[in-house]
Amino acid sequence: MSQNNAAEGRGSSAKNSLDMKTLFVRSIPFEATDEELTNYFSELAPIKHAVIVKDNEKNSRGFGFVSFAVEDDTKDALEKARKTKFKGRLLRVDIAKRRERSKGDQRSSSSSEQAGNVENKENELMGGKPKLIIRNMPWSVRKPEQLKQIFMRFGTVVEAKIPKKPDGKLCGFAFVTMKKLAACKKAIEDSKDLKIDGRQVAVDFAIQKNKWEDYKKENVAEKVESESESESEIDKQEAGEEGSSNEASEAEDEDNENGSEDEDSDANSEEDEEMDSEEEEDQSPGSQNWPKPNKHEQLSVFVRNVPYDATQESLEEHFGKFGPVKYALPVQDKETGLAKGSAFVVFKSKDAFDECVNNAPASGTTSLLMSDDVPYRYVYEGRILSIAPALDRETAGRFAERNASKRKEAFGKAPTAKDKRNLYLLNEGRITEGSKLAQLLTAKDMEIRESSYKLRVEQLKKNPSLHLSLTRLAIRNLPRAMTDKALKALARKAIVEFAKEVNLHMRHPLSKEEIQRSTREKYKFMDEDEIAARKKKDKKQGVVRQAKVIMEVKGSSVGRSRGYGFVEFRDHKAALMGLRWLNAHEVTKPELLEGLDDEEKKAVDTEGLTRRRLCVEFAIENANVVKRRRDATKNMRESSKRKLEEAGDEKTEQENQKKAKTDSNAKKPSKSGVDDNIKRLIGFKRKRKQARK
Repeated sequence: MSQNNAAEGRGSSAKNSLDMKTLFVRSIPFEATDEELTNYFSELAPIKHAVIVKDNEKNSRGFGFVSFAVEDDTKDALEKARKTKFKGRLLRVDIAKRRERSKGDQRSSSSSEQAGNVENKENELMGGKPKLIIRNMPWSVRKPEQLKQIFMRFGTVVEAKIPKKPDGKLCGFAFVTMKKLAACKKAIEDSKDLKIDGRQVAVDFAIQKNKWEDYKKENVAEKVESESESESEIDKQEAGEEGSSNEASEAEDEDNENGSEDEDSDANSEEDEEMDSEEEEDQSPGSQNWPKPNKHEQLSVFVRNVPYDATQESLEEHFGKFGPVKYALPVQDKETGLAKGSAFVVFKSKDAFDECVNNAPASGTTSLLMSDDVPYRYVYEGRILSIAPALDRETAGRFAERNASKRKEAFGKAPTAKDKRNLYLLNEGRITEGSKLAQLLTAKDMEIRESSYKLRVEQLKKNPSLHLSLTRLAIRNLPRAMTDKALKALARKAIVEFAKEVNLHMRHPLSKEEIQRSTREKYKFMDEDEIAARKKKDKKQGVVRQAKVIMEVKGSSVGRSRGYGFVEFRDHKAALMGLRWLNAHEVTKPELLEGLDDEEKKAVDTEGLTRRRLCVEFAIENANVVKRRRDATKNMRESSKRKLEEAGDEKTEQENQKKAKTDSNAKKPSKSGVDDNIKRLIGFKRKRKQARK
């Protein structure tokens, strides 16, 4: 019994000797800076600050400290830092030791004095300004108003700032100024687990940069003093960290069983540490959990349609909804280093793996962008994830070749060629069996839609001049009583209803790529002046440019509707919203009469109205016709502009001639050649002489 108590006492004392909110980092490259170390650990977990210890000549000593606000963040960063490289090399990361004192009284008294000094120092650093700094900010938050809404619950917010770099990119942190200091303290205490747009942030007091540098140097000096009072103390720290790191890592990672062997390999010289060989990577701490090249994990899945800005942390958090995740790796291009839009996710348990794979949507439906048919767990930032069990390299290669040949056969182009004809929009509006919309349609409707899809593919394959419009929709299965006005009113209603359903979380919003694509294509052939004029014009005009129902023509008279029409929207974004709401929509009687006056409503024949669900697709256009139309519009615009300029010049010239004629008449002398003023003066003098006589 006494032995157990003694063991517990030793364990608790060993744990108390560790600072669970600070990491001791070694093997730091000598050229690394504090900012680079801060950026590296900020990607792993929200940090308070990071510093590299320097000698008297301001040169790096190869080790440093990283402080966190929460112990859980320290553990996460410890585990991840042992698996990832910093400037091409693996760091040696352990929980830092607390500073030891020789006497208990000195320890208690000095700690109280230190707490008082820290409190006074913080008040001095604040400078009377209750200001907060929020680190690890998500890139999606760009407006200060968003931050104000979040921090208003802690107190009155005076100001919020989100700094940007010279190139316009966000810095990754923000500042919030509160009215009272108590509100700042409340915000720090209550926001330890605060997440903004799914990303955990770190909130702390903000101080002036020069004061912070001085304050940081003082803290570093104290830590260096505690860790390096002599060279033997540093050696003791490096050697002693073996036991403490093993105790900490056992609680976090049960696979790290070779701590002593790793520490023996870490005891090599600096030259050996700088070598970036495979052998050294295999011996580095935590390398057992990191996937080796070309290694096939048993419980791994391959994920497609991943946003390019997805990170390892965000993917691990998202797939954690299925169960514990071992790791998640976004795939990057070897040559460019850019994301390829796919990722590998490895689960720790078979139950989580089966839950993710068995309930995943079929691979053929995810490319249709029908996000309303998919559970939220399979939608990441508005994009439907395509999930399949990961294959070994040989099998994956065979599948890639087969899929490439299928794409080439379907679209009549090389699989690596750039899609300039917008063929990816073929799947927009397509309804497959098993989806929610398919349950609303009859078997005959499904057959008609599928045959129409195959016909469109065949047309695009035969004629390379054809392409899919980004803003024009083809709508079939219209009621015969539908008019142009009613169709235009229905298209406007589709945009409004789509936005309402997104706000009510009944429908997924458009993705970032779709919005960026819309903006890019909208101003593709315009200069700066034309873009400014277009933006001004869009504010005055509606979201629907044109709506037309195709009618039967018999001689000189117009017959009834053919049951299909076209709607052109202002931009691609509006067209996507309209298509996704209108597709498979059942037109009602009030919608047929919407936008019509009383006389037009009387003329509409609504008797025998059958229940029809619309079939909506992006319209096929001929590139040559579109180019001629665009050139004609441009020439007409330039011609009208030139006529206005000529008319203005002619009007100005006429006004100048009229003004010159008026001035010449005013200054024209009399027949005698004497000015009128002189004549009046002479007449006045003559009258005065006559009066004297």
